Amino acid sequence: MKNIFSRLTGSKNNSQGQSTTNNVVSSPSYTEEFPYLPSYHWVQANEYFPATADEPLVKAKYIIHNSKDAVVFDAYKAILEKDGWTITEETPVINFVAQKDNHIATISFSIFGDDVLMTVLSK
Repeated sequence: MKNIFSRLTGSKNNSQGQSTTNNVVSSPSYTEEFPYLPSYHWVQANEYFPATADEPLVKAKYIIHNSKDAVVFDAYKAILEKDGWTITEETPVINFVAQKDNHIATISFSIFGDDVLMTVLSK
């Protein structure tokens, strides 16, 4: 049991029995639809629209079950900022525009019953 706990916490005992801590850096998982965009807690897209000549932005919709729009808005914004994205425009709890390198993403949030619908347009 001690080894399992040590693996979960990143600590272990050295040969002298002293506890040490590993600096574990977890990298974010990225969405299948946008390989450069961090996912929101591994949620899967329920709708996907690839880019076309008429619409150059890829569009995906995600449903986050049993959540609140303000919670998802703040959490996903923090996930993106931690990954190096810059928020360039923002309407609190409704949408924001984020940019990183040559990518731009417009992300909007709406209440969908007890869930939150997150829509992403990006290139």
